[in-house]
Amino acid sequence: MQKMYNGEMMRVLRSFTFNGEQYVDLRNQAGEDFESVSASELGKNKPAQKQTKKVHKIIFTKGEDKNVFELDSPEYNKFISDNKLNEAMIQNCIKGVIKTHKGYTITEEK
Repeated sequence: MQKMYNGEMMRVLRSFTFNGEQYVDLRNQAGEDFESVSASELGKNKPAQKQTKKVHKIIFTKGEDKNVFELDSPEYNKFISDNKLNEAMIQNCIKGVIKTHKGYTITEEK
């Protein structure tokens, strides 16, 4: 049996009653389990709560110059294209695989 929960269809794994109220255990298509969901919550087409998106700030340092950009912002993309930087190499610098790319020391702001 399938029911709508948090804006997506879920498979009902188990149904039970506790203190006179009915509850269900659900599983979504990604395999995530939702346990002890009140049956009164089923069928409501409300979207899941949005998680706050963490803003990644990337720091490019070359000598005394220091540039800080938000990842994938228009300014970041312009800086990348203007300086002919490679995205894969930038990610390698952030991960610590390499230290510099085209003279820039690239780190992620913590």
